[in-house]
Amino acid sequence: MLSQQSLAELFAKQHNWQDRYRQLVMLAKQLPDFPEEQKTAQNQVNGCENRVWLTYQKQTDDTYVFSGDSEGRIVKGLLAILIIIANNKTAQEIATLDFQSLLSQLKISDELSQSRLQGVTKLIERIKSVV
Repeated sequence: MLSQQSLAELFAKQHNWQDRYRQLVMLAKQLPDFPEEQKTAQNQVNGCENRVWLTYQKQTDDTYVFSGDSEGRIVKGLLAILIIIANNKTAQEIATLDFQSLLSQLKISDELSQSRLQGVTKLIERIKSVV
């Protein structure tokens, strides 16, 4: 998985929405396989266009590692970005993250439909709620 820094560099090279869209699809494919038995109502994030699941594990060093899946390619790509941003951070670090600003820097937020933006907001709330 990419780091937040390499993610920024990757998206800086994309010159238009089609390129960024393709990059989102590529990131979706890079998410590790999500076990079917984890696709439960408890792990589902409500308020998204597509069904989305998100789980996390707290590591011994008090950082969190997230994993997830979505039925939609774009949503799965967006989920991959949020996971890259949040992974291996402590609860305090996650609480202070400005996900919306980071998505804006990647030039993604401006191109998303209102319903997708709402879904992203729900994903961010879920990530922040676990800490």
